[in-house]
Amino acid sequence: MDRRTFIIRSGSAFASVSASAVVHAVIPHTETSGVLNTSPVKNYKQADWLTIAVTQNHLFPSDPDAPGSVEINALTYLHDYLSNPFTDPADVEFILSGTRLLQTFTQQENGNTGAAYTDLSIEQRELILRQFEKLPEGRRWLVNILNYLLEALLTDPVYGGNPNGIGWQWLEHRAGDPHPPANKRYWLL
Repeated sequence: MDRRTFIIRSGSAFASVSASAVVHAVIPHTETSGVLNTSPVKNYKQADWLTIAVTQNHLFPSDPDAPGSVEINALTYLHDYLSNPFTDPADVEFILSGTRLLQTFTQQENGNTGAAYTDLSIEQRELILRQFEKLPEGRRWLVNILNYLLEALLTDPVYGGNPNGIGWQWLEHRAGDPHPPANKRYWLL
């Protein structure tokens, strides 16, 4: 089964379950600035965002016939969601703690080499993620990262993912009209 078929068949199930240059390009802005004065992602470090970006790219890689995490702006979408002052702080902390757990787990699994997760080859990352998913908190974290990837693929572009409807085009989906304007996003209402 190809990725497009998988997404189409499992999209409703996922909906019911609640790279350095890439990081530099997407992290500086937040769509929610001015709503409240706090930044829920203040404890995240550049290494955390890089770990998330590399994981997203591994789980949803670019393909000649399909957009990947980079094309759907998955990291921007997740950053904007976590930066929203109305996001549950437990969600923000869960993603951060899972990211750091993956970093620590990788170093422990690599023994003397101490290689960082972001420095591993695709094959090495696959092995690490397969072992990481055996931990209950690792599996839960990976499922959440995958859910946010799917949200970025399917969201209205006004929320930071799915630029120009690239995900909708790939899935041959026609979105409903009208689309929400930027000043009518849910957290502004």
